[in-house]
Amino acid sequence: MKGKFIVTITPPTPNGDLHLGHMSGPFLAADVLSRRLKQQGYDVLLVSYADDYQSYLPRKSKPLRRQPFEFARLVRDMMLNTMALADIDIDCFLQASDSDDYRQAAAHYVTRVADQVVLRTGKVFYCASCECYGYEGFGRGHCNWCGTSSDASQCEHCARMPDINQMPSMTCMSCQQPMVETSVEQYVWRVGENYPAVAQVHKNKPMRQCLSEYLDTALSDVSEVWPITRPGDAGLQLDQLAQQPLHTWFMGLAGYQACVSSYLREHPERGSFAHWWNDQTQLIHFLGFDCSYSHAIGYVAQQLNDPQGPPPGQFITNRFLKLNGDDFSTSRGHAVWIRDMAAHYPADAIRLYTALFAPETAVKNFVQADFDLWFSSFFTPLALAVDAAGHAVLDAGDVEADPFDSTEACYQRWCEHASISQFSMAGMADALCGISDLLLGRSAIQSPKNWLRWAEMAQALCPQLAAIIYSVRAQ
Repeated sequence: MKGKFIVTITPPTPNGDLHLGHMSGPFLAADVLSRRLKQQGYDVLLVSYADDYQSYLPRKSKPLRRQPFEFARLVRDMMLNTMALADIDIDCFLQASDSDDYRQAAAHYVTRVADQVVLRTGKVFYCASCECYGYEGFGRGHCNWCGTSSDASQCEHCARMPDINQMPSMTCMSCQQPMVETSVEQYVWRVGENYPAVAQVHKNKPMRQCLSEYLDTALSDVSEVWPITRPGDAGLQLDQLAQQPLHTWFMGLAGYQACVSSYLREHPERGSFAHWWNDQTQLIHFLGFDCSYSHAIGYVAQQLNDPQGPPPGQFITNRFLKLNGDDFSTSRGHAVWIRDMAAHYPADAIRLYTALFAPETAVKNFVQADFDLWFSSFFTPLALAVDAAGHAVLDAGDVEADPFDSTEACYQRWCEHASISQFSMAGMADALCGISDLLLGRSAIQSPKNWLRWAEMAQALCPQLAAIIYSVRAQ
């Protein structure tokens, strides 16, 4: 093996199954890069976990008259089945609430930054009728940075951490009535003290423009504090913090570490935890742009205060996918569920189209009619050609590619987008569709060598179709 990579997917809230918005973001992209790295001979772990300590979970489970963690276990199983339907080849999808590794890792990072954590009295909104606080899932106001509708945790639009002191009002999401302002004692992390070092870490790292511009602004205030406990809300209770619930956004890096520890305990043939969680392993995080603060700032600051483990990794962000012009929403049920699509279309078709139109740097819109047209006019002929090409590869043996090497430009473009520094699954998909158009349109270049090149390019995006070429070749 050349080296080790841990690839992470931002943990989904287990308040409903995975939809196409999840897949178009970190889920498919992380799977595609993991498959590509394995193709190149690297040792790779792809990990994520169910975000059981997120306050959107009790907001969902309460009206269903279910206990939050009980409901989370059911949804996690649903998500695992959905990932299998989409050929998301994840190594570990941890149930956070059932994991001692998760608790221990969270306590570890609290200890690492303990000298920067203080107890302060802070403002919060509260609904007496529903007995809930407006830290995140139960309350909604407007972001003081960009003015859009937001909870008080992380703004989905600008990714900034709203200043609750600058939010004049908030609405309870359970009863839709105004919340009242109150105060609580909570632990805050003087995270801004780490901002100069965090900025230095990111200085020469490849990243998408939206993250680069965000960090230039978000790292400017070295006096910034991050409230890390939420009394009366969801979170993990630790003795170090006087049993105040540690909120889920602080615990993401702990969750990824717990995934690795848990997985390797069950799969010792892959090596020990120390063999993986060290400074020789590279981390690659896939995340929605709205998670930029926690991942690219908070977790980097945690790592800078921890002499153990991998160094800060690379952060690959995505924007949002809309459905018919409106945001995908699990809580509102406005979504195209992956399980429903997988009941009617091959996984490779869903993967390739989702990759091709992924909202990597800009918001994109999914329209079912557009997908149906693409499926009938492009994917179905391609799949039939692959079936036929498999037998041609077997029959023809080693035949040189066409003398004009018409596929080379597509292949080089694919190689660029398949690299870590320039990774783009949309670019990879576009290049794959380009070589597919060439092969479908020109029978003269449908040589075994070109179909094997096509299979190499398709392996991470359309693993089932690529396997047809490789399996016949192996015979």
